[in-house]
Amino acid sequence: MGPGMGGPTPPVGGEEKKEGVAEAAPKTPGLLPTTPALPAPKGRRKKWKLLELDGYFRMRTDWFKNFNLGFPDRPDLGGSPFPTALGCKSTVLKHPCDNALSSANMRLRLEPTINLNESTSIHVQADLLDNLVLGSTPSSPVLGSSTPLTSANTPPSGAFNNGTQEPVSQGVNSDRAAVQIKRAWGEVALPLGVLKFGRMPNQWGMGILYNGGGADPINGGYDYDADYGDTVDRASFSLLIPGTNLRAMVAADWALTRPVSNQLSTQTLGYAGHEGHPFDLDDSDDANSWVGVISRMDSPQEFKDSVDRGELALNYGVYFEYKTQSWDFEPGAMPTSTIYQPRNLKTYSPDVWGKVGLDRFTIEAEVVAQLGSVSVVNGTTDSTTATGAPATSVSLRSYDIRKFGGAGRLTWKGLEGKLRLGVETGFASGDHWDNTPPGITNIAYANPLGDPRDPNASTLTQFAFNRDYKIDMILWRHLIGAVTNAGYVKPFVQYDFTKSITFKVSNISSFALKPVATPGNSTMYGTEFDTDLGYASGGVFVGLSYGVLFPLGAMNHPSNDLIPLPDRTLNAYGFGNDATTGDTNVKNADTAHTIQARAVLAF
Repeated sequence: MGPGMGGPTPPVGGEEKKEGVAEAAPKTPGLLPTTPALPAPKGRRKKWKLLELDGYFRMRTDWFKNFNLGFPDRPDLGGSPFPTALGCKSTVLKHPCDNALSSANMRLRLEPTINLNESTSIHVQADLLDNLVLGSTPSSPVLGSSTPLTSANTPPSGAFNNGTQEPVSQGVNSDRAAVQIKRAWGEVALPLGVLKFGRMPNQWGMGILYNGGGADPINGGYDYDADYGDTVDRASFSLLIPGTNLRAMVAADWALTRPVSNQLSTQTLGYAGHEGHPFDLDDSDDANSWVGVISRMDSPQEFKDSVDRGELALNYGVYFEYKTQSWDFEPGAMPTSTIYQPRNLKTYSPDVWGKVGLDRFTIEAEVVAQLGSVSVVNGTTDSTTATGAPATSVSLRSYDIRKFGGAGRLTWKGLEGKLRLGVETGFASGDHWDNTPPGITNIAYANPLGDPRDPNASTLTQFAFNRDYKIDMILWRHLIGAVTNAGYVKPFVQYDFTKSITFKVSNISSFALKPVATPGNSTMYGTEFDTDLGYASGGVFVGLSYGVLFPLGAMNHPSNDLIPLPDRTLNAYGFGNDATTGDTNVKNADTAHTIQARAVLAF
């Protein structure tokens, strides 16, 4: 997929993947792995095979220029939205520092399907060398494959490297295993519907909330640029509602299971055994979800066929999730004691999606709400009972959850389908609080419960798009991580020079819904221009993309004065200067650039 080019489409060329879970027909009606309520495409069933192997090999290169927007990433001065090059922080000898970072990474994804018979199948997804940065596991006369790198045994120069890479070893030269089994689930066609169970991808609508990070069975295609993807532990049953063209699904998800017996040592548990058959150590601290779906949905090919015949193609659906968690576990001095906190979590998440196609126009939209409440322990107060025994009282802080998000896209096709013009817009609600430090803008550092210093923080409103729903190349994908506390407008144009060569260009202008939660306490995040040139043919995808971000007031770092806020007295944290080094975090943001290349072999 061309980064920043819009929805979940193939990386270049606009072609659909010829083989794979997104387009290949299931063995029985309704048996598609990632969307629970999607019927089988007609007349596109493959001949039964015991084993089918899909997947891809991907290599990407990145060049990030000035992603820190010119700010030093020093937390004591307020931080920056992206790391600077390590050499720029050298305290011994200075060397040229151009605030540029570049690297290359790879992944081999295997998605085998084992067909037991015409109605029963097992699906697996495994990643080999997942996003391994090339050159990151070097061999040397000093280091072996089982010797961790330390300052004491680091060779003085790369010249001592023999040019060989060591195998990936988790905890030694990588934070992840060389082979990761990410998903495995079974599907069984029953007389009334389809039963699925196991660890499986979850994709719905445009993917702004539930995004499988790969095949898109609703709109077709495969996102080869995905890095995340929603995976659920689920048991579900779907069927066609008799007498209608609607399909329904009900599912139970194991959203969160707190400590399991094989996750804690025998010394901690106080007894041995049971690791061969691990079990949940308590039920009250688990989070459980129940899902219901009702939809009118065609396969991507059926939708396209209807539009090509001049008919009105109309698809729609509602995905509803209800989640609960009564208590939450905190580690204590087990096995003699544990710490449990009342969580009282209840959330209701309706997700409404619709897609309309007529003649040259296609309109698609999705709106999501996350509503509910949650409790958090605010502190404990030790006291003494009437008998003199110690007692502990727990103070709970309750929050209401009110989060909203949505996206919509209008596309027009012309010149016999070679030209696509369109506009996309979306929004995600935000909270009133900065990240901590405020210059570190990525959602990984967000304050999920607001500012604990704010006594009025009683409602959580920050919604974040799924990280695999990518609308750009710089601001939301890397500097912030996902669309949140924002609205955006994205006009785009795509032109197919040939069946294999495609050019795309888009502009993304973004603004804050809660300016007080931005580093610059301003409205406009900035405007970004992204371009992509790609080639796609016979499972080969090659592309080159360029993006430039012009940041505006919301990404600036204002003076270190105390900034009054409407919902609290003062914001006591600002951006500062270092008189010794001359580093300053009080200035306007600089322009950022990126060049990204990719090569994919899909099978």
